Amino acid sequence: MSLAQTVLVLFDIDGTLVDTTGAGVRGMNTAFERLHGRPAALSGVAVAGRTDLAILTEIYGASGIGFERAHVPTLRDAYLDELRREMSRDAGAGFGVLPGVHAALDALDADPSFTLGLLTGNFAGGAEIKLGHFDLWRRFRLGAFGDAHTNRRDLVPVALERAREHGLEPSHVIVVGDTPLDVDCAHANGAMAVAVATGHYDADQLAATGAELVVETLDALEPITACLSALCAAAR
Repeated sequence: MSLAQTVLVLFDIDGTLVDTTGAGVRGMNTAFERLHGRPAALSGVAVAGRTDLAILTEIYGASGIGFERAHVPTLRDAYLDELRREMSRDAGAGFGVLPGVHAALDALDADPSFTLGLLTGNFAGGAEIKLGHFDLWRRFRLGAFGDAHTNRRDLVPVALERAREHGLEPSHVIVVGDTPLDVDCAHANGAMAVAVATGHYDADQLAATGAELVVETLDALEPITACLSALCAAAR
């Protein structure tokens, strides 16, 4: 079978596509307390850019319970229940789709030389809940999620495998994210990184990672197809 050439553009979710104003942290805290009686399990735990599996490993260790893979399905299911509740509440200012996202996805989806995918630390179910709330889940053809690996670096090969399962052969891979870990996972796999300062890191902090392109918001990549095509041309 011959594979169609494409530029695979992999988007992070939280801080890149949407701002859920902490719905995931609240949902995980509530789920952990419901199952184990330990409140505020994520207090002091770094979450930005990390996989949900890595976060669970840390909070189980810090709680003294100890992490086992058998814990994952039960806590994940409890978390997804709580996340649905959190996403349905009035979350106040900031909750929503981030600037430039709709225009960027529209432009990339309309250009057959690009394929839209997800690369996120979220569990697949959490990604669907968050993006589905904003009618964005349907925009992505494939994804690599935080169920698969603890280390975010290991998600890029998963995304490449998913692309090939769809009959696609990426000529270039571009990771779009808002944290240094997004840039790191791209560069560790020979991909390019576009860093957007709509999360917890400002443009200067993201520039220090060596990302190929740093922007304040996705609005700055107008037209995004031309900006990403230029990145690919420069990488040849």
